[in-house]
Amino acid sequence: MTIMTKSLCLSAMSGLLLLALGLTPVYAEKADSLQPLSIRSESQTYDGNKKVTVYMGAVHMVKGTLIINADRLEVVEDANGGKVGTLFSNPGKLVTYRQKRDGGPDLWAEGEADKVVYDDTLELIKLFNNAKLVLLDGKKRTHESSGIYISYDSRTDFMQVHNTLEGVSTPGAGYTNAVIYPTEDKPKSDAKSDTKADTKSTTQPGTKPAAAAKSTADKPAAAPAKPQGAGNE
Repeated sequence: MTIMTKSLCLSAMSGLLLLALGLTPVYAEKADSLQPLSIRSESQTYDGNKKVTVYMGAVHMVKGTLIINADRLEVVEDANGGKVGTLFSNPGKLVTYRQKRDGGPDLWAEGEADKVVYDDTLELIKLFNNAKLVLLDGKKRTHESSGIYISYDSRTDFMQVHNTLEGVSTPGAGYTNAVIYPTEDKPKSDAKSDTKADTKSTTQPGTKPAAAAKSTADKPAAAPAKPQGAGNE
């Protein structure tokens, strides 16, 4: 049994144990590197001499939690079997990207750009032109960056944004943008509770409310007590 086979067997046994205990692995997105790369398209061509495959039309690429949609995909394979895919969009459209992030049960990264380059070996994604990357916790946005160039390393959750297509920042070449969203909602004050508290604080100790005082004033006075033995006379 090879080392890789042993590793896969141990991973499978660990997953079964977690399922038996009713637990869900928090860092399931790390398993993306072990998943097969699935590509759906309207057509494809393969050049064995150049180790280049081209997919055309409604390209849908999936690897574990990684999902990329584009109009054209070119995959180049190196001598070691590593693959780099370059995805393009038609005019007026954008390449879209989504992948689960490490560090929590429902953390995600979503991006879009005119062109996207995905390195299967390094698990590194690069976005070019009209690039935007959004980090989410569930459906709630926590961070958003945009610019002409964005790179994101899904293994380390590390992002870089630059103002040139070469992946470096040059003074005067333009700006990058970021939006950081609040992590928690501010507690809302209870208006009814505040009103009750104000009413209680304005009432002086020992003072009866006006309504109580009025009812006391309207009550007729008690008749004088009858002398004892007066009825026998």
